[in-house]
Amino acid sequence: MNTRSAIGRRRAAVFVVVATMLLATAPTQVSAAAPAAHRDDTQRWTVVPSSPTGPSGRKQFDYELNAKEAITDWISVSNLGDKPLTVDLYATDAFTAADGGFALLPRDRKPDGVGSWVKLPKASTTLPVGKRSDMPFTLSVPAGAAPGDHIGGIIASITEEQVNEKGQRVNVERRVAARIYLRVAGPLTPLAAVTGVEVDYETPIVPLPGGKMAVTYRVANHGNVRLSGTVRVGVDGPLGIRLAGSDTINVAELLPDSELRLRQEFSSVFPAGRLTTTVDFNPSTNREALPSVSGTAGTTAVPWLILALLLAVLVLVCYRIMVLRARRRPAPTFLDEPGTAAVPAARMAP
Repeated sequence: MNTRSAIGRRRAAVFVVVATMLLATAPTQVSAAAPAAHRDDTQRWTVVPSSPTGPSGRKQFDYELNAKEAITDWISVSNLGDKPLTVDLYATDAFTAADGGFALLPRDRKPDGVGSWVKLPKASTTLPVGKRSDMPFTLSVPAGAAPGDHIGGIIASITEEQVNEKGQRVNVERRVAARIYLRVAGPLTPLAAVTGVEVDYETPIVPLPGGKMAVTYRVANHGNVRLSGTVRVGVDGPLGIRLAGSDTINVAELLPDSELRLRQEFSSVFPAGRLTTTVDFNPSTNREALPSVSGTAGTTAVPWLILALLLAVLVLVCYRIMVLRARRRPAPTFLDEPGTAAVPAARMAP
């Protein structure tokens, strides 16, 4: 997958209602083995990795295959509701959602990755109350598949008509999915980056306790394997004095060719002059830790009130010095004019 196609998928996903119906607790995320959540509990179902004899206890599909290699596996769809249910079945590609969650392309977006390599035995299945359907599928890696991780999911969904806030009737797709993690053999190039660091600082009139600062940045995966890791944001003043720092921020999963936009806010950063903000990302693959990467940005925060007070003190000190020097200066001596002599005052006789 390239950057342009990934961005296009994210834009498309924003405008699709189905992406908001995946789970009640995380609308844009998909969780394997979790029943669909909805206000109507009569329709609940799951789709999980399975075997010819039923669910195998796996939480997701994990494969390591070569190009031109194929594998057969099983999925299980269960009706947990109290009335018969017909679900549609299809596979698609995954991407990292704006909130960092695992998300799948909307149905009207054609996959070009692992989702297009999955062949299901049928497009839908009808399940009686409390029943389960176990079915095989094939995953065939094409000859030109790029090495690295390819992530997607097998979706079981239903579409129903609802009335939106404007009173319009719309078709809403409710989906649950089993995740697919496929690693195609070949050179692996994990590559993380911190980009787009921007700082917005509100200089306070009174410098203590400090001004508000907002730091926005992007954690990007430019490699071909999925990443996770931790992020920390720090703000330093002159001489490297630490003025603010964030708690550890966990990045659970960042898929290849994806990025996550984050924001960190600080409530009281002292306006110490030149402020340097550093974002450190400590990435790792599912097998090893990677070298830390960083991004920086600077801004100037002038403590105007303190400067004004210092200037006032400086003026007073200078004035005081001038006054003291004037007082220590000797009094001027006046001399008689040339050609004149002093005449002593005459005394009067007693």
